[in-house]
Amino acid sequence: MQKRFNWPLWTGCVLVTLLLLLGITGPYLAPYELDFQEKLSSTVVNGKTVITYPPLPPSAEHPLGTDKWGYDLLTLLLHGAPYTVFVTLAIAFIRVFIGTIMGLYIGIQEKTQTWWLSVENAWSYMPIFIPVYFLLAGVTINSELPTASLVALFIGVVAILGTPSVTASIRQKTEQIKETQYVLAATSLGAGREQIIFRHILPQLKEQIIIILVTEIIAIMTLMGLLGMFDLFVGGTYMTTDPVIYKSITNEWAGLLGSYRSFVYGNAIWIFLSPLIAFVVAVGAFTLLAKGLRDQFEQSYNRTPFI
Repeated sequence: MQKRFNWPLWTGCVLVTLLLLLGITGPYLAPYELDFQEKLSSTVVNGKTVITYPPLPPSAEHPLGTDKWGYDLLTLLLHGAPYTVFVTLAIAFIRVFIGTIMGLYIGIQEKTQTWWLSVENAWSYMPIFIPVYFLLAGVTINSELPTASLVALFIGVVAILGTPSVTASIRQKTEQIKETQYVLAATSLGAGREQIIFRHILPQLKEQIIIILVTEIIAIMTLMGLLGMFDLFVGGTYMTTDPVIYKSITNEWAGLLGSYRSFVYGNAIWIFLSPLIAFVVAVGAFTLLAKGLRDQFEQSYNRTPFI
């Protein structure tokens, strides 16, 4: 059978690698300092005085333009890249690590854990956005806590509230694998619980865990985008009252998207499009990676289904 070129996998890998590099080097590549602002200025063109003021459209000096307050959009996006990328990865890794351990030990039990099934059934009907928003809204907006503490709080809350869904997936798969013949044979030969988990079940779950990790990253980015639309940003929200304006302290991309959503109407639409395109590319990169991994694992299994 001829092997097909898995373009979603390779495209996703390239884009995700670029995102990781951007998260590491973004602040160092920024063309301006984070607090740099363009002010009202005047120049003489053909004997006439031309007054320029923010927002400035994309140009050679500002490839993505500036926002209403004169901040360079490319600079904001590059400084926000580490928060967008690494906060998402941290939450996903915590969810998958805790959820995998819990799912393995709950699924390996001889008796069905009805208490956990009740938790799964109840939690599956709860949109995670609701508890996250109401737990963080009173703390994040105009908070006196430092940015690092707000980021850590966001990671902890979102990771813990999202762990049950990962646990449910691992538990169901564990219960299927423990009924296979080779696991039953190992059990009858006296293998202990940890030996069954780490030598027989966990190796069979590695592909499943990788796919869950990538899909959790997509889900977390989607949640961050939704929270941004409701003015709750990672690392803190700065709110003014006259006029009412919400700004992201860390400039993470979902926060910029929420801050600039009002500019979707008007002549300065580039202010909204810049974070929108960056955020869509980030989500699309991991979506392609997830699809490519599924195709790769299915193709490998179809070649050697007996392994």
